[in-house]
Amino acid sequence: MSRPFPMIGSAGYADDPLLAQALVDFDQAVQALIEQDPMPHGRFSRAYVTAIFHACLAPNDPGPGAPRGRPDPQIAQALKRWIQDQLLQHPGESQDHHLTAARRAAHGFWLQSLADPVDADGRPRANRLLDGLLALTRPQP
Repeated sequence: MSRPFPMIGSAGYADDPLLAQALVDFDQAVQALIEQDPMPHGRFSRAYVTAIFHACLAPNDPGPGAPRGRPDPQIAQALKRWIQDQLLQHPGESQDHHLTAARRAAHGFWLQSLADPVDADGRPRANRLLDGLLALTRPQP
């Protein structure tokens, strides 16, 4: 999977085949992780965080639509709408502040990786961060 949501300008993601495909690919990655997860609590958030980290930690293979520069506002809006739709399908996840924090921290990791892609030296630290965020998505004692 390529990095989540290529940083391309567009008049609207529905008219942009690269963005539309990136959204489909990302959705499929998240849905596959949801299907593999037996724990109902935080299932969407766990899949979302994992998919972002997997995409950002994948070997960097810049090509057409590779993330560069600042995120396009159209992409941010498309992502927001997609997340809102997903949260409607996973009741309770939007109300849990631990799950919200994990998803937002994953956004921060994604944006940071645009400016400074994670190299081999940073992978252990990124993996520890992923483990910590995933811990937030599990039921709290």
